[in-house]
Amino acid sequence: MRGLRECLSNQYIEKDNNLAKRKVKVVKTRQINTYAEMWRVSYWAMRQAEKEVKGSFFQIMASLIFTAFTLEAYLNHIGRHIFECWDDLERLSPSAKINVIAEKLKVEKDNSIRPFQTAKKLFDFRNDVAHGKTILLKNEEQISIASEDISNYMHKFLETDWEEYSTLDNAKRAREDVEKIITIFHNSAGITDDILFFGGMESGSATLVQ
Repeated sequence: MRGLRECLSNQYIEKDNNLAKRKVKVVKTRQINTYAEMWRVSYWAMRQAEKEVKGSFFQIMASLIFTAFTLEAYLNHIGRHIFECWDDLERLSPSAKINVIAEKLKVEKDNSIRPFQTAKKLFDFRNDVAHGKTILLKNEEQISIASEDISNYMHKFLETDWEEYSTLDNAKRAREDVEKIITIFHNSAGITDDILFFGGMESGSATLVQ
């Protein structure tokens, strides 16, 4: 009986060893909707800022930056849906992309009011940060010695345009208006098989190689 058990055990070991030598062909695919990922980062940063507004400048700034990235990435996303020549148009600035996409989809837009007004300000902010450079700020102002504001003024930093823009209200407004622009373009394009702000799909398969 012992010999039989050893024989069967050796057969299983040999079978396992042979199986271990076999190869499996693995195929994986993943579609990444980058704009949706940027949108999540923007939301996370804004929520962190809302928890404690004081000292949250960097979280607010990050939210604004990634909101701008969201809109840029979405323009590239939808551009490929509606333009066969998008590879050529992709070189345009984000503001120019909004113009050509709006014209293609027959979307009426007014840069003097929300939401497209916000997009211009957001991209100006994005450009200031992305192409940052060292600058010297200077301001001259006459303040009454008796004024209570003189102390506050002396302790307040001079700010660049992008620093002044980095407020929680602007971060919230930017997210609201970018979501509106994306929704307007998406609905105008008549896209039904593409869920808005969905991160993408991943699939995989494994086949035993003969």
